[in-house]
Amino acid sequence: MTKSKKLVAFVIFPLLFLSLLVLLPVMSVLVNSHTTQDRYTVNPEGHLAVDIEFGAIIIETTDRNYVDTVARKQWKSKSGILEPKLGKRAAELIEDFEITIECDDPDTPSNIRIEGKFNRGREYWQEALKWLTVEIQVTVPRQYNVTLKTASHGDIHVGDLIGAVRTEALGGNLHLGEIQGEVWGTTGVNGEITLKGCQSRVNLTAAMGNIRAEMTTQPQNPWTLHALMDGEIDVTLRPDIAINIDAQTQGKISSDPSMQLQDDIKENRLEGILNGGGPLLKLRSSAGDIRLKRK
Repeated sequence: MTKSKKLVAFVIFPLLFLSLLVLLPVMSVLVNSHTTQDRYTVNPEGHLAVDIEFGAIIIETTDRNYVDTVARKQWKSKSGILEPKLGKRAAELIEDFEITIECDDPDTPSNIRIEGKFNRGREYWQEALKWLTVEIQVTVPRQYNVTLKTASHGDIHVGDLIGAVRTEALGGNLHLGEIQGEVWGTTGVNGEITLKGCQSRVNLTAAMGNIRAEMTTQPQNPWTLHALMDGEIDVTLRPDIAINIDAQTQGKISSDPSMQLQDDIKENRLEGILNGGGPLLKLRSSAGDIRLKRK
């Protein structure tokens, strides 16, 4: 090796090593998390209410008479020498978001209420919320009724349930499984709705997102699906479903030709009878397309 090459190696390699030492702390990831778990033996046909101003809600079901709750709060962000106070800020934010659980009976409750809120107010932490995730996961008896609301940064997921479901996701999507009880739900800006099936009454409204629904069993009550603005509506029906259909939009309306729908289309409105008729399926969109499909 020549003297010039030795000089380059002597100068360059230490500089590269020092650069890595400087960059690694900056590029490292700070994770601060907190998880709590509780279990309650309950009456099997009770009611769960979850109202959180930030985060996601997940509802699962069991054949046993208990309610399991898991609350997770996590801060995850880049950290390092450029943000020395970030760790303290993360701990303060996680502690400030308070989750409380109340029961109507300390021994065998029927009703359980979970609330989550920022003690200092959500606006106080506005710039830091992009690093925070909150998830409330609850396992309930299959016959339980649930009322769920999240205001920001979170979806609502509900598994197969025999009870009634009332949901409001102002900052996320609704994902609803097979529900036997009444279903009511609404989303805020850009929130979408999916429903796997329901035997009872359905009333779903998406402020700006789309609605995807399946009729997997014969409904016993009317369904109303309303997509505001330009949201689209897609409904997939089992071949033997018997319903009346009333669909209206400023967009396009289409149906699967194999459905043999007795219909009348006038000025972006379809009124039809499927398999002899039954409960009303009412579909409304301001400007989005409406599509009826066979499963």
